[in-house]
Amino acid sequence: MSSQVKGVARSDGHDWNVSVTELLQNWHKRVYAAQSAHYASADLFRRLNYLVGVPAVVFSSVVGTAIFAGLEKDSPRALWVASASIIAAVLAGLQTFLRFPERAAEHATAADWYSAVRRDIEETLHLPLDCRGTPKECLERIRKEMNRAAQDAPELSVRFWKREARRFGVQEPLETS
Repeated sequence: MSSQVKGVARSDGHDWNVSVTELLQNWHKRVYAAQSAHYASADLFRRLNYLVGVPAVVFSSVVGTAIFAGLEKDSPRALWVASASIIAAVLAGLQTFLRFPERAAEHATAADWYSAVRRDIEETLHLPLDCRGTPKECLERIRKEMNRAAQDAPELSVRFWKREARRFGVQEPLETS
């Protein structure tokens, strides 16, 4: 049973009305933005892995080759080899400490999860009203999935989130514009 209060349809949780549909559309934008931001983060960490990993391998190889070639103690080549050795060690340490591959995988998993929630919302929005079930049950199910995805997802950088939120038209609850 629905009632009208100041032009807004009130629902007992059994009627699909405009506000329920708008809420689902807003959630759709939000999960699409989160999915996109997590995929972008995963791509960034994959690139960083190569940007740090490849030079680490190259410098390590140069050092190893130079050591076997035999160096004079005070030659300029010895200084270059020592510098390359330090750079290789720093890069390898950074790569290990910053865990680029693991972080890329975590963001990709989060993006996949948000993608699944997005598809659930799209499916719901495209179903005839009589096939959707009650709005209360549907919203509760989707909200729980969104909450689980958010709890298990790694933190996004503010820059990535703001960029994707703007791109998908997500309005933050505390935003005033």
